[in-house]
Amino acid sequence: MPRLLNRTCRAVAFGRKCVSLCCRYKAKGGGANMLRRSLQIVALCCGAFGLALPAQAQFRFSTEALFMDRDNNGSQSLLNGPDTISSGGNTGFGNGYRFILGGSYGDYDVEFIGAQLENWDYSSAGTLANPLIFDDTANNPIVVAAPPANTLAFKNSLFDAATAVGVEDTESERLQAGATYINSGSSRFQDYQINFGSNPSRNNWRFGVGWRQMRLNESNNVGITGTFDALDTDDAAVAGDATDDPNNMLSDGAITAAGYTLRSGVADGYDAADVLPGGPDTLQLYYASGTNNILNGVQASGGYQLFPERLINVDLTGRVGIYHNYAQGNVGEYLIGSVNDNSIYQRRFNASHNGVAFGGSLGAKAALPVTDYISLTAGYESMLVTNVALAPAQLGGLSDTPFGERRYHVRAGDRLIMHGVTVGMLVTW
Repeated sequence: MPRLLNRTCRAVAFGRKCVSLCCRYKAKGGGANMLRRSLQIVALCCGAFGLALPAQAQFRFSTEALFMDRDNNGSQSLLNGPDTISSGGNTGFGNGYRFILGGSYGDYDVEFIGAQLENWDYSSAGTLANPLIFDDTANNPIVVAAPPANTLAFKNSLFDAATAVGVEDTESERLQAGATYINSGSSRFQDYQINFGSNPSRNNWRFGVGWRQMRLNESNNVGITGTFDALDTDDAAVAGDATDDPNNMLSDGAITAAGYTLRSGVADGYDAADVLPGGPDTLQLYYASGTNNILNGVQASGGYQLFPERLINVDLTGRVGIYHNYAQGNVGEYLIGSVNDNSIYQRRFNASHNGVAFGGSLGAKAALPVTDYISLTAGYESMLVTNVALAPAQLGGLSDTPFGERRYHVRAGDRLIMHGVTVGMLVTW
């Protein structure tokens, strides 16, 4: 029996002192004391190994509610003329959340961050006191009582349809004065980070580097609704007048030649107000735009603890990075008839853009302990991201090639500014 035990010891021990001692004790037939002595030796070995390890790892988890105001320069003027409509601009406060999981081991630290902000919604509405002219007759005193009238302030397919040579160029197509408008939009921001740096519990100062992905998705919609009309450009005659020129409508042929396709309804264009019994047609000009920004890049971060030994500690944090921005954009032009007409025409554009963006943020956060492991937090942060595509600005991305073809390029040169407060809870162990 001792010979078998010794063979087993040689097969298992591999020269480790604690196990070989145990084996020799077994060979001597220690009986019931064998297990107790073995456990004691194993405990001594594990204890000695534990004393040689660095300090134990420290972990933290925090959850925060975010309340962020937003400002950006991506607004778009929609009208030229005495009335004004601006798309986009400030969106006010939005709310969101953030989760942070971090851990420190020795001199090093790693943290994962995930955040989302939404409900950056806005809307405005109003009435146009002057007519909205579709073509190039806004300064013609024959058809405009007090020129200039309103025109759309961006490249649009409706202008092409309303100036079709030999079809629509003898009339002034417009929405009559008193048209109403509504402008609305929404935005959502997502943020994901992984940062590696120095242990914040070892020194008041800390530094790190990391990877960050930010996503910014936006939509913007503008609708202008009124009574469609068409006046002869030479004498302002309308349907029924003795000198009226033929047509008195925005024809289906002119609309489709300008690039629109019929989405639903009857392909009969739109009748002017005095055309009976077909008119008057109520017409809505509807413009929709959207963007999707995906930013990936590296960043450097730094921080400083102001009062690490006091009851309330204040932590200052700054980050700066450079990112690749893959921006997608789309623009849709719609003509929507109602009341005496159900025709809906549409034209859509899509494009993408690759560019370089820069971002930076500053923040201060105070932590108030309520137990040895739980603290309440409150702070203020501000953030700037450049070279992003904002939805309201995309109407300005429509242009014409030298060959007269309409094209769309993503406008990705705007900035996003966020600032606001955070409140939450921090758990450490």
